[in-house]
Amino acid sequence: MKKLTINEIAEKAGVSKTTVSFYLNGKANKMSGETQQRIQQIIDETGYEPSAAARAMKAKSSGLIGVILRDTADAYCARALKGMEEAASAAGCQVLVGNSGYTFKNEKEYVERMLKAGAEGFIIQGTYRFGMLAGELEKKHKPIIYLEAKPYDFKGRYVKGNNYDCVYQVITDCIKKGYEDFLMISDGEGSMGTAFENTAGYRDALQDAGIDGRTLYFQPGVRSAQIFEALKEELDLSRRTFVYVAAAELLKAVFQALRSLPDYETLFLQQIGLMGFDPEGWTRMTTPPVSAIIPPAFEEGKRAMEELLEVLNGRKRETEVVFRNIVKWRGTTV
Repeated sequence: MKKLTINEIAEKAGVSKTTVSFYLNGKANKMSGETQQRIQQIIDETGYEPSAAARAMKAKSSGLIGVILRDTADAYCARALKGMEEAASAAGCQVLVGNSGYTFKNEKEYVERMLKAGAEGFIIQGTYRFGMLAGELEKKHKPIIYLEAKPYDFKGRYVKGNNYDCVYQVITDCIKKGYEDFLMISDGEGSMGTAFENTAGYRDALQDAGIDGRTLYFQPGVRSAQIFEALKEELDLSRRTFVYVAAAELLKAVFQALRSLPDYETLFLQQIGLMGFDPEGWTRMTTPPVSAIIPPAFEEGKRAMEELLEVLNGRKRETEVVFRNIVKWRGTTV
């Protein structure tokens, strides 16, 4: 009989080769009894005996995890990646990182490269179309954990923040606080990833309250002077207006633009409210401190890696993990 490889044992057992390697090397403490029995049954039926070469292959290839994010320069992604690397390092694994720019073409290229490098599983901040790749990865027994963004035909596990519920509640609270006019600042990416929830929560809260809101669109990197000129046209200082910034990349520029208004500190106390997403924590250090929605990016990234490592160990984990964002009401809201 032809001698089987770890890859073939894994395929017959319906698990990853990392799971088989862990089992053969006595690291099955976090592995379900069912998975252990299935692997042992294949070993018994085939008379498989791990060779020194197989053990060497395990040591060489079982610790690589593919991580594909929108942009690691982005504050949320950077902190989430730090959490992933901490969890991976604690487990003796190495992270392979790719920046997709939220394009399917880049995702496809990174997946191919990472598979060739020996990636055992993936954490993906996926585009809407990523499901076209997910099926092939499932066939190869390469588990996926989605972070924040997931594809249209989503099947599997994901870790995310409660962005929609959080934004909906913030806008509802602002209506109760007496704000009359609502303006959202967006980067126009409302159909992608968390941006959809960030904008949908705003629109649905206003719609349910029977209030019309408005939206201004700016690209990341826009100068505060440009935003200031647009806000001069949009803001009616005779009404209490709440400005909600749906894209974290735009919050600093919007705050700087509002600070250019005459007597801006009084306006924040009486007429203008401002809140947006801040994964970095800079909003607490401004004058006045900016009200912010703070996603626990580090914790989300760490949990995503822990979930993936548990799956690779043959243990079934939760299909959905939702973290609660932290809302800080500060000096830019009444």
